[in-house]
Amino acid sequence: MAKMDKSEIAKQLFSLILGMGIGGAARGGISLSFVPSTVTPGMTATSDTFVSRNYPTEFSPDAFHKYDVINTSNGPNMNAWGKFNADIIDEAGRMQTLKEHNDAITKYVKLLPSNADPKMVRAALSRGLEEEKRLPQFWNESKSRVPFKVSSSAVTGIRLTPDARIEVQWKNSPKWYSFKQYPDTQQASVAAQKLLKADSIGRAVYPVVSRKVKNSLLGGWNQQNYDSAYA
Repeated sequence: MAKMDKSEIAKQLFSLILGMGIGGAARGGISLSFVPSTVTPGMTATSDTFVSRNYPTEFSPDAFHKYDVINTSNGPNMNAWGKFNADIIDEAGRMQTLKEHNDAITKYVKLLPSNADPKMVRAALSRGLEEEKRLPQFWNESKSRVPFKVSSSAVTGIRLTPDARIEVQWKNSPKWYSFKQYPDTQQASVAAQKLLKADSIGRAVYPVVSRKVKNSLLGGWNQQNYDSAYA
């Protein structure tokens, strides 16, 4: 059978998404509880338009995406756990790109024949949603999909905020220190991924800018992500 062209795919999928609601679109999610049987005349959309236009600005079930940091005050220093989990961090330590996210969701819809009916489209989209859940990179979850740990004797917490910042918590301090804001949460997650892979997380985030410390072994990540408004 001939495959559907992009405009037909868009129309079929747009008909499915009519019932998802604005809230679901804002969160990057899709509700399949209601599937209209017709396509609104004149309505067209690209895959990215109805699947996800933007990166998540909220996480679930917690407010932040938190990384698992082990404090090693009484054990080996440096980021021993991060080095041990380097391969996992490379794969699962960041957020999906929009292309990765949307390609996974529309993977099976794009393979449908030209005479696919709404039921077939819905089934294909359901398979695509399951495909997205199998990606190792996270989306809007507050924990990594593939568990891993990093370690530090100085830092006890690292998290990604909904407004695309990385925050760090030092040992014996309840305060979270905020770093610069990125254009979106995906780019912020890549910056966090670099910190997770640092030889020493404590040295990487050491406040050399605010304390005017000149030491090539300290504060490399801090310098790149410093925000004076949050110092």
